[in-house]
Amino acid sequence: MPALLAMLAIMALALLLAMPSWRYLARDDKEQELIFRGRQISDAIARFQRKNGNALPASLDQLVQGKYLRKAYQDPLTKDGKWRILRPGEAGPIRPVSPPGGTSPSSAAPSATPSPAPVFGAGSGSPSGPVGGVASLSTEQGYRTVNGSQLYSRWVFAPNVPFILGGQSPGAGAPGVPNQVPVPGRLRAPDLDLPRMSR
Repeated sequence: MPALLAMLAIMALALLLAMPSWRYLARDDKEQELIFRGRQISDAIARFQRKNGNALPASLDQLVQGKYLRKAYQDPLTKDGKWRILRPGEAGPIRPVSPPGGTSPSSAAPSATPSPAPVFGAGSGSPSGPVGGVASLSTEQGYRTVNGSQLYSRWVFAPNVPFILGGQSPGAGAPGVPNQVPVPGRLRAPDLDLPRMSR
């Protein structure tokens, strides 16, 4: 009996020690899924614009019906799965921070269309109107930095808006692999840049 109790105590201690790692892995998985889904939506909007004279879709469902998007992805970080829909012309544009080295992120990432980039704001998103992009409604901080911010709600997924991991320009490192500046005290998931299948 004492041996059984000792074994149970050791197992309980091991579970307690593994709990922070499990929480990190679960949160990191959701963060990677947010990036995957947001970029899929952004790419779908860009393809829709190219085929429809630079017009924006009226909804995510229109992207699905037109086969620009496989399905209407939900925000993995909110309970109801709703995105903050970004409409063109909202007040308070989001400007990505300049990466170290002084080059502007907008000059490093070419525009997907020849027209001027839309301006997106930090509003809650109006209930109707064209969909220019999406952002998470979660106000939590992420493990990664995107465009100089760790807040999920500031990660904008839209055409013509640079998506820069770690605050560096995409062309500064190895070809085809986005750079990431390590955040002190934070671990970086090694599989972020690998192709990913959504659930």
